[in-house]
Amino acid sequence: MKFKSCFFFLVMVCSGKLFAEDKPCDLPLIENGNLALYYYSFKSYYFPMHKGKKLSYSCMIGYTTEAGTQDGRITCTAKGWDPVPQCYRKCTKPLLENGSFYSTEMYFKIHEKLEYECNPGYHTPSGGTEDTVQCQPHGWSFQPSCTKKLESCQVPKLPHGSYSQALQEVQLNRTLRYSCAEGYRTAAGNTTETALCLSHGWALTPSCTRITCSSLSEVAHGGFHPVKKIYEEGDVVHFFCDKHYSVTGFDLIQCYDFGWYPDPPLCEDVKKKCPLPPLPRGHVSTTRRTYHNGDKVHVQCQGPLGIRGSEEILCEGGKWTSPSICTGTMDKQESEAPPPLEADAEIRASQAHHNEDMSRSNCLSLYLLSEMEQDCASPPVIKKGGVLGPLLASYKNGSSVEYACQHYHFLDGPSTVYCHQGNWTEQPTCLEPYTLNVTDMDSNNITLKWRQEELIFIHGDLIEFEHKQGYDFLQTAIPSPGRTQCDHGRLKYPKCVIQAATEKCGSPPSIANGALTLPALPQYDSGSSVQYVCSDYHFLEGSARIYCSEGQWTLPPVCIGRC
Repeated sequence: MKFKSCFFFLVMVCSGKLFAEDKPCDLPLIENGNLALYYYSFKSYYFPMHKGKKLSYSCMIGYTTEAGTQDGRITCTAKGWDPVPQCYRKCTKPLLENGSFYSTEMYFKIHEKLEYECNPGYHTPSGGTEDTVQCQPHGWSFQPSCTKKLESCQVPKLPHGSYSQALQEVQLNRTLRYSCAEGYRTAAGNTTETALCLSHGWALTPSCTRITCSSLSEVAHGGFHPVKKIYEEGDVVHFFCDKHYSVTGFDLIQCYDFGWYPDPPLCEDVKKKCPLPPLPRGHVSTTRRTYHNGDKVHVQCQGPLGIRGSEEILCEGGKWTSPSICTGTMDKQESEAPPPLEADAEIRASQAHHNEDMSRSNCLSLYLLSEMEQDCASPPVIKKGGVLGPLLASYKNGSSVEYACQHYHFLDGPSTVYCHQGNWTEQPTCLEPYTLNVTDMDSNNITLKWRQEELIFIHGDLIEFEHKQGYDFLQTAIPSPGRTQCDHGRLKYPKCVIQAATEKCGSPPSIANGALTLPALPQYDSGSSVQYVCSDYHFLEGSARIYCSEGQWTLPPVCIGRC
């Protein structure tokens, strides 16, 4: 019998060790991605998964995994899912005037780089002729641009400030000192600044901006007034809380030149706060505006009165534990003397707290009854989408569900909706994709500018077209007449018309150690372009693309060999 007991104990210990090491993995939440729908519908059957199990997931259209693929695979380990499933938005090739990109792709994966060069006489933000941008989780690392090289900088107007010299322009590599009026700061955040003129313009353009404070975050269970995008020095903001919550600290804060003072408060559940201690014939050693759970105070009685109970009381669950009582008799003069101001405040606060407790008790039954009637029915059905997981007949107040759209559809609005007092919060909509129509492109005399793997585009995607040979865009006044955007499943094609009779160009010039990317034609219309590429071990100097303009080609590049 003793042997059996020991054996059972060993089995239990070993089993516990095995289960501790084999930590299960729950259903992963993937932003901008999802699993197969049956995993959500039968969640309790598939999850939690044990260590070693593998799971596949897909990213929404327009998003990829960190490896740049549409689908990913994760493994359950002792530390959870590995790698953590994430979906990153692809980067669309940005606009670039007075320069060209080396790549012909339109979309780029996370961490992928895109090189560009500026036309002769133009330079990058860093002052060079070439630069590289990288696709990051929130977009490109910076906006690529090519600006004309300057020999001098024009002195801008300076509202709320003044210059040390009355100049119209400043020569290259020279400086100009300026100062700002009270309540304003320079571009670098100082009262005075020295601006430097560089080949691409001012290093920091002279300006005087009003001192502002950081924007205020939303307050859980409360709010503030006024709500502004920008707060200026001197602005005062008032904070308020919902029912059953109160402000921690000060409800008024002000914007100063150094920021907000005091710090913005929070809204705290009144159950986590205690009123002033109810001591009509005594006081506490330290008086505060508010007391929180865990705070302790020492009780002191007036004059000759003695204390019955603990000298130290604790704030717990919104109430004081073991309330102390001051007992005994006092002289008539002392007893009739008005209590100290802080004691008077304590009495009034105690009475108000007592009245509030009575009011809560009287309304408690009605409140609970109304709460029971606030459940929600099944969440609404949305077109081309649905709720992840099994649907229930009813949902408790405060519960939530997650929506997802069918493949190639764009979810517009909140993906999570909540049951609030018998009603669901705003549901999202699934925006239709758009499939390019070859007939429509032909009728508008356009073709796709960049190579595309698919002709399906979702809401917000940018599509770039180019005109057919012998045609030109109808709207040439805008910077990129061939670029349009998919909007709610619709697309407005740019229109091209026959070019006016202009002088054509012959075959483009040949260059040493380089060639055209496409075979040359005997004749080109004005506005056409060709692109060059250099041989191995040579690099290209100048613009890779040249244009036919009124019978003449623009200057071709040069392929230079390495030293």
